[in-house]
Amino acid sequence: MAAGRARPAFRETLADDLRRTLEAGVAGVAARLGPGGLTVRKADLAQVHTCETHHLAESGVPFDWHARNARGVVAHKAIELSVSLQPSPPASELVDLAVERLVEDDWDWGPGRWLSEAPGVEIAELRTFAADVVHKFQDEFPPLKRSWRPRLESALAAVLCDGLVTLRGKVDLALGQAQGTEARVMIVDFKTGRPSATHVDDLRFYAVLETLRVGVPPFRVASWYLDAGHWHHEDVDEDVLFAAARRIVDGVVKLVELQVDRRAPQVSPGPACGYCVLRAECSGALAWSERRAEVGLV
Repeated sequence: MAAGRARPAFRETLADDLRRTLEAGVAGVAARLGPGGLTVRKADLAQVHTCETHHLAESGVPFDWHARNARGVVAHKAIELSVSLQPSPPASELVDLAVERLVEDDWDWGPGRWLSEAPGVEIAELRTFAADVVHKFQDEFPPLKRSWRPRLESALAAVLCDGLVTLRGKVDLALGQAQGTEARVMIVDFKTGRPSATHVDDLRFYAVLETLRVGVPPFRVASWYLDAGHWHHEDVDEDVLFAAARRIVDGVVKLVELQVDRRAPQVSPGPACGYCVLRAECSGALAWSERRAEVGLV
């Protein structure tokens, strides 16, 4: 939280300038969208910037809930409850409560239906994983005071070009509140895996959405790696915000060209090849595998 340090103040026109930059950049492709427009999330930007072929392949696979993607939702819900319920119950009880709430409330968009129908063994393994995440959060993170105004699983959105393009995100944790033009919010994204270059871009995406929402940026964004008890943070300034805006514009242009104009996607061999659905047939994935073999990373 950078306790004791002065917080930066930003000019009053910053959010308006940021919005104009975004809208000017996407206006040309937005005009080619249908009535439903385009919704863009951090995962869309990460995929399309990593490899266009990978993005199209993944977007063509129907979404289905399973243990791997449901366990993170359960863990985050349990962390949310750990802050809301005082005194906070033990981690295992928080996970049980999280599963109950998701089953009761979240059948349309969340994993509620899957949680209610999944085999007992899968649910048991999911509970174990989620409880481990909650334990680590409680071990590593200080108790969240209500005076910090904690917001958990907080949805953010920015509507551009009269609703043709919508940017959406959900922040794991936000603390603080802007005061006038003074930035006093910190955004934290909890991670259970290894650090990735895309994590920085995800945080900057959130910073742009928060700036457009309230008119003032967060003063700091951070990834908290629960497995290692380690974090990476970046203090937000105008250069960070406009660099993020240019990346968003480039990503939206690529998405429209690929999905609406049907432009042929480019192949960019890289780590994503290892889990891409096309890894057995894509020339880029084969080239990436050969490159890894040459340096002994089989």
